[in-house]
Amino acid sequence: MAEKTTKISKPKNTFKATDLYKRLMTNEGLLSLKQHESLLRGESVNLDSVPDKQMRYLITNNLIKQGE
Repeated sequence: MAEKTTKISKPKNTFKATDLYKRLMTNEGLLSLKQHESLLRGESVNLDSVPDKQMRYLITNNLIKQGE
């Protein structure tokens, strides 16, 4: 008898900048320059390579939100 399998999609690690990010982040910090510029343009950016410390700072201070 065949078993049913369910596909579980990996959570996407893409984020968009909030208005606060656009006003407060004057440089890229621990992000790459490309990631920083994409966030400033309002694009969804994959932040897999960003250190945990930087991600906690951005999320805690509502500078980024989950993207599409």
